[in-house]
Amino acid sequence: MNTRKNSYLSSFFFVGIANVLFLNMLVAAQVLEVGPGKMFVLPSIAASFAQDGDTIEIDAQGFYDGDEVTWEANNLTIRGVNGRPEIKGIGQLKNGKGLWLVKGNNTVIENFEFSNAKARDKNGAGIRQEGTGLEVRFCYFHDNENGILAGKNLSSEIIIQNSEFSSNGHGKGQTHNIYIGEVKSFTLQYSFSHHAIIGHNVKTRALTNYILYNAIIDGHDGRSSYAIDFSEAGLSYVLGNVIQQGPETDNSTMLSFGAEGINNPKSELYIVNNTFVNDRHTGIFIKNYTDKKIFIANNVFAGKGSVGVKKSEMLNNILPDEDPLFVNRKNYVYLLKRKSPAVDKAQDLTPFDLPYKLLPEFEYVHKASSKKRIVKNTLDIGAYEYQGD
Repeated sequence: MNTRKNSYLSSFFFVGIANVLFLNMLVAAQVLEVGPGKMFVLPSIAASFAQDGDTIEIDAQGFYDGDEVTWEANNLTIRGVNGRPEIKGIGQLKNGKGLWLVKGNNTVIENFEFSNAKARDKNGAGIRQEGTGLEVRFCYFHDNENGILAGKNLSSEIIIQNSEFSSNGHGKGQTHNIYIGEVKSFTLQYSFSHHAIIGHNVKTRALTNYILYNAIIDGHDGRSSYAIDFSEAGLSYVLGNVIQQGPETDNSTMLSFGAEGINNPKSELYIVNNTFVNDRHTGIFIKNYTDKKIFIANNVFAGKGSVGVKKSEMLNNILPDEDPLFVNRKNYVYLLKRKSPAVDKAQDLTPFDLPYKLLPEFEYVHKASSKKRIVKNTLDIGAYEYQGD
């Protein structure tokens, strides 16, 4: 009897020590590994152990369908490894918000595929951001009700780069590929957003917006509404993008500014060195719903439709009545031919008192990438520099 009791106490002692050592190891860990044969089988389990500053590496060989995750620790880096892990929803979201709900601050998410996020209120998202500060890199969002949905947080800075968004939206016009609420700043760069389902390819309410070197293209069959919607205006910069509207679009306007009023303390719009292409029978390239300043310079506008907007300063643009001589417009290759009227014709904006350096330094490269823009003589008009036939 005593022997059995002593043996039981000894086993309990050693099991307790092992558990303490394991928990201490988790507390001290800098990298938490997720996947087959790893420390954690599912991202949701790793999230429950994650501490501020940890890196979570999720193996693409794992199966994570239906595994909803809430990330609460701060300063996390969450990275897909050995390929791009698929994060796929099954049925309606139990949390009603997103496949990944990010509550921690200063989160970096890199190299994942998010799909099939659906919620009872038709507002499910691949990533739902509630914390302060988010950076998303090299991710792919498709067939969700929203790709990324970020709520109101006036201290938050959202950065999305080198990512693709396709076919997100419930189909009623209130859900979008990208939907950014009232945050301090929003940056979208080197990314590809296309084929939002009735909603917008990019929708933002941020106080300051940087839309830099992206492709927002719906091809021949896309049915998205606005390509870019600055819902509440804001201080907004659109630089070096390729923006195309297809013949099946749900809305004839490509870029909208202030359609839902002006709630931001400063609202100005700067559109420089972009290539706009309208393949609809008619349309509106830029629509300003405000009386605020709009600066439009060194852009190519191709296709039918109106460009001029109220309170705008139009400077040195290629307008729809002039052929920009694209290499292959039918196949969406908007590089310039040698005799294009855009070659070496950009206006030097240095003398203008602009709040941001509006000199294109990069070019969008398909898909969801970029390269340095090389100027041989004088800067060209539009999103691309002529480099030879």
